[in-house]
Amino acid sequence: MDTSVVIKGYKNGIILQLNDELPFSELKKRIRAKFRESAKFLGDARMALTFDGRVLSVEEQREVLRIISENTDLEVLLVFDNNQRNDELLKLSMDRVISCMANTTGQIYRGVLAAGRKLTSESSLVICGNVEAGAQVVCGGSIVVLGALNGSAHAGTNSAKEAFVFASVMNPQTLTIGDITFDSAQIDKKEQKRQKKYEKKAHLENTARIAFLESDALRIVPVTDTTFAGSEELARELS
Repeated sequence: MDTSVVIKGYKNGIILQLNDELPFSELKKRIRAKFRESAKFLGDARMALTFDGRVLSVEEQREVLRIISENTDLEVLLVFDNNQRNDELLKLSMDRVISCMANTTGQIYRGVLAAGRKLTSESSLVICGNVEAGAQVVCGGSIVVLGALNGSAHAGTNSAKEAFVFASVMNPQTLTIGDITFDSAQIDKKEQKRQKKYEKKAHLENTARIAFLESDALRIVPVTDTTFAGSEELARELS
């Protein structure tokens, strides 16, 4: 039995275990064969993909995603690295987001939003890809970025104070909800230091972030295993 490529499932995602010794050219052939024979079983679900057992370069990950796309009807929304606690937290939050997406009437944008582009929506918006520096996202409801938010985001333009911005990697040039823009300079230095200390202790420095309004101030906090406990509220926001 060939164990160089093993597909394991979890809620809203799959773990792809890969042999760490085979040349990548040979491994690609086996990945292609494995997904081709598993295509009917996997169906046409939207899901996250986690690589395990082997560290792949960005280009190698793209090759694997291309193989999956060509040989199955799967839609891979997000890719995780190997077995890190932050990935587990992000997978948990993605479970909530992906399950809500099935019933949303908001817009879904697939792909990278390149520098110089502006994406607008009157409702909520889910972006399956990165928002590059120099790109803008503006919408009446909430914004979910299943990738890196490196550009500018403005949520809640329809005076929706309950709107939020979620990103797998939160590094925006500007971030606004309603008429309030995040300004790190206004955060108390002691509070910043305390927050960083807490995040380091909890291993949350590099995890996903969510931004929301609280007492007319815009807060950005790391995603934890309780962030989306009220997923029905998230579903309402994305609809």
